[in-house]
Amino acid sequence: MDITGIFAISGKPGLFKSIAQSKHGVIVESLTDGKRFNAYTTYKVSALEDITVFSVDEDITLLEVFTKIAENENYKAVAIADSASKEELRKYFASVVPNYDADRVYDSDIKKIIKWYNQLHQNNRIKPVSEAKEEVKEEVAKAEEKPAKAPKAAKPKAAKEPKAEVAAKEAKPTAKKKAPAKKKAE
Repeated sequence: MDITGIFAISGKPGLFKSIAQSKHGVIVESLTDGKRFNAYTTYKVSALEDITVFSVDEDITLLEVFTKIAENENYKAVAIADSASKEELRKYFASVVPNYDADRVYDSDIKKIIKWYNQLHQNNRIKPVSEAKEEVKEEVAKAEEKPAKAPKAAKPKAAKEPKAEVAAKEAKPTAKKKAPAKKKAE
């Protein structure tokens, strides 16, 4: 499961992935529609890998929650609809994360976590650990198979002549014309 570089932006629906750094923030791309925009430093941007869920014992990282949901759903999308009742949402979440703090985790938080999980699933970021390891191994093998490209040999450059000499060669020799002699008045 890969959630590195994925962000939630307060006031914006859905999740975003980081594309590049800009002078005034981060350029992000929506996982929903692919639109890009600059998330300014004034926006409240939260990395998914930094978010935790309150529990009775210790706080649980969102990655752990997503992993538990994925294992519970056999790495498929969550079937609970957004329009499910509060009781259904809490019952489902309790079956996945039994020790979550029901007083501090709101219904909207549970709904948001399920939406985020489904959005990550649609973007092929929810995969079994074995598949993810195999993909990494394949990428490493491909990188090892390709020999490093040797730098191209530089072509020898012709010696450059100083600009003054080039200009002198290009200029056509012009014969100086003698000015006509002035006739003296007789």
